[in-house]
Amino acid sequence: MKIARGLIVAGSVVLFLTALVHGSGYPKVSLMLEMSAIKPFLIGGFKALWIMVSTHMIILGTVFIAVSRIPNGRRIVLLCALFPALDTILLFHFIGLFIGTIFVAVATVLFLTGGFLLPKDKAA
Repeated sequence: MKIARGLIVAGSVVLFLTALVHGSGYPKVSLMLEMSAIKPFLIGGFKALWIMVSTHMIILGTVFIAVSRIPNGRRIVLLCALFPALDTILLFHFIGLFIGTIFVAVATVLFLTGGFLLPKDKAA
């Protein structure tokens, strides 16, 4: 059980670091968008999405840590692992292989491995 929780915490740390790196790019991307000929509505949407991605990772990492500590949390960990798994697929499809895709994929593998190593849920 300690190994499972350690893997889940490691996955969360990877998500936290990814969120920090991603979030740190916001000022530069924001400036580039403001200087472009893109319509203001799209600029606002892109800025919101940029912040949402970083926030999504921080909240999800926190949820993984919390859920891995509760009895019968295995199913929730494995269900929540669908989020970074889908993020990885979408990143790879639309952007390709880059460090962000790799980090989210690594976090997904850590969550899935940790989730499967948690004790099986007891029937209610």
